[in-house]
Amino acid sequence: MKVPLLKVVAVGEFEPWAKQFIASMQENEIIEVKFEPNIEVFCGTVVPSNYPTVVFIENNSDNRKNILKICSLERPIYILCLGKQFSREDFQFALEQRIYWLFEVTKVDEKDAIERLQNLSRLVESDGQFQQILRAMKSILLQTEAEFPEIPMVAELRKAVKKLESHSLKNELNHLGFHKMGEVSENLFHKNQTLGEALVTINELERTGVMWVRGNQPEQEGKIEFLQGRIVMASAGGCEGTKAIYRMFLWDKATLLFFRKDPSESSLVEHIDIDINQLSKMGELHKSKFEGLRNELPPPNLKLEINPEMIDKETALSRSDFSVLSSIVEFGTVSTVVDFNALPDVEIYESLIALRKSNLIHKSK
Repeated sequence: MKVPLLKVVAVGEFEPWAKQFIASMQENEIIEVKFEPNIEVFCGTVVPSNYPTVVFIENNSDNRKNILKICSLERPIYILCLGKQFSREDFQFALEQRIYWLFEVTKVDEKDAIERLQNLSRLVESDGQFQQILRAMKSILLQTEAEFPEIPMVAELRKAVKKLESHSLKNELNHLGFHKMGEVSENLFHKNQTLGEALVTINELERTGVMWVRGNQPEQEGKIEFLQGRIVMASAGGCEGTKAIYRMFLWDKATLLFFRKDPSESSLVEHIDIDINQLSKMGELHKSKFEGLRNELPPPNLKLEINPEMIDKETALSRSDFSVLSSIVEFGTVSTVVDFNALPDVEIYESLIALRKSNLIHKSK
């Protein structure tokens, strides 16, 4: 009798067709299954933090809330979702939540399913070995810090451990195939990564593709295109380039999705000439400033005009203030000024607030 390649926990209730699929994988000695019908019991069980757990879950009415509970455990868990068929929304949710694979059980070829599980078993083994190496590195670091806190090697070792840990969180090999949607997708990001961290991730891995960024408001959607890790194009709403990227940093609860492309498929040869790490730091700074301004932001549809009588040769204006004043004369509406002025959104908002407090602008009558 062969030893099964994977130990799997089947969480929740399963329909007969799903149980038949699981039984078939057991008969082929690919998996060994433990059934846990109660999601609360599973989540309350101590899941190993140093070795991945593989979970089967059925795509039913409770699927999404149960997946969210499992993901909240913040443990290395590979989720495989079983369903008769999946909608585009199902695929989108699965990608966002880092589900490893979706099995359309009534259509899946058994040979293909076995191959997927075999690949996953190798990934789980590799992931477990990596976690062991990471724990050993951390142990060496702690011991070295205690015995030789002043030597330069400690700083280098700390940096190496941090980079290893960061790459483990990127979960690069945890991907969802969108072959049924005519797309090849890959999710490079840990679910808690910020936009700045995601930009650095793609740059370090020298990836080519498109990252979609979606905020929690309907109009907040942008994209950033990469060619071997370099940014070649970015757009969000009515703006492009670095201004668009800085705008995306301001969005709350942003969802990051990366769609990989082959470099030969990219027709873009120019790139935004800016250091990615510096771009990320500036984006985080803009986000911090924006949080401080949030309660003073003017409504997007507010129409403004200048107070000419308040401007004379003694009036001191910064370059940003002068630029924003010029845009108000030309465009008037706050949203249009923000879109068409080349300054980053935060700098425009800072100027609008300062100009209003100085009575240099007022609401149009």
